[in-house]
Amino acid sequence: MKILLITQNFYPEIGSGANRLKNLYTHLSKDNDVDVLTTPPTYPNQKLYQEQKYWDEPDIDRSPEILRLKMRIDKQSKSLKMRVLYYMELAYKVWLYVKRYQCDYDVVYVTSPNIFLPWATFFAQKKQAGVKKVLEVRDLWPDSVKEIEKLKINWFFPILKRMEKQIYKLADKIIVNNEEFKDHILRITPKKEILYLPNSLQKSEIDFKEANGSFKVIYTGNIGLAQNYEQIKEVADYLEQNKIIFNIIGYGAYAHELRDIIEEQNMKYVTFYDEKSREECLELTRNHNVALSLLKESEVFLRVLPGKVVDAIGSGVPVVSNLSGYSADLINHSNVGFSKPKATTADIIKMIKEIKDNPDLEKEMRLNARKLTEDLFIWENNILSLNGFLKD
Repeated sequence: MKILLITQNFYPEIGSGANRLKNLYTHLSKDNDVDVLTTPPTYPNQKLYQEQKYWDEPDIDRSPEILRLKMRIDKQSKSLKMRVLYYMELAYKVWLYVKRYQCDYDVVYVTSPNIFLPWATFFAQKKQAGVKKVLEVRDLWPDSVKEIEKLKINWFFPILKRMEKQIYKLADKIIVNNEEFKDHILRITPKKEILYLPNSLQKSEIDFKEANGSFKVIYTGNIGLAQNYEQIKEVADYLEQNKIIFNIIGYGAYAHELRDIIEEQNMKYVTFYDEKSREECLELTRNHNVALSLLKESEVFLRVLPGKVVDAIGSGVPVVSNLSGYSADLINHSNVGFSKPKATTADIIKMIKEIKDNPDLEKEMRLNARKLTEDLFIWENNILSLNGFLKD
């Protein structure tokens, strides 16, 4: 098959979205002819990618199949108006490319977020015989945007919901990275073919080993509007007071504020690290006893399965979280950690202490994480399901 992948986030960007699409490209390319339509790396900031350590895939670096759109408007602008204009420019350029070249492909595969790319791929586009249009849903937009308090969209939220429904109906097939998204989509378009394809790890990334030295807790990834920033701070305060090592690798809206607090209070057991490459994050995660995932108290966010949770499981590290729904059931029933829906800070501390005070429990959770990873979270296995789904 000849496949076009359309994504805003792609290698060498950090974050689960870019890593997911890099793996889709890498593994689909083994049996298919795959192009990627994307942008130059800018997440979480453009300057980061001046460091050579992020460009660690020479085959992708040299590939003529990676088509990076040149953007005139700065995505990093602090002006909301300019950022909206950036997304409109991106959508227009994607719309033009799809309009001109979709007939050259068997599959046009577009991922959201951001939602502007599916709009450009599906709206005002001529239906081409023999071309399947596949939508990947990694976020229930616009519900997730509405839950972010700083973005007030109530006045045109009904319009956005209608556009969401139309995209689901226009897609020939849909892929989700969260099992619970299926029910939401099937309520809108009951007969739609949907494949659950979770975030995963490559076999080469999986390495299980015992954590050395003192008991350690880690938090990796975004500290932004969808995360429970106040709870992360409260956990940090408790761990500092109780002389428990807490390492944070963070970026996002509140990352600098948290780093400043740690420095101002001269914390000795809490350490903040700036952005690191994926391999650096995985290597550091493996040497911890607990990995945290704390999201904002909203069902829209708490029902996701964050990439950091999958990475922790794939590293054999017990997870402590406030997730709910499928993700909480997966963590608790598989006994790879603890997840309590809408957990208070006291609940989070209690779960951390239970693992700290029970080495045999931690060992059991690590063994269970290995089995769960082998069953669900290996790209080389999961890509076979995706290949079959796209061909049918």
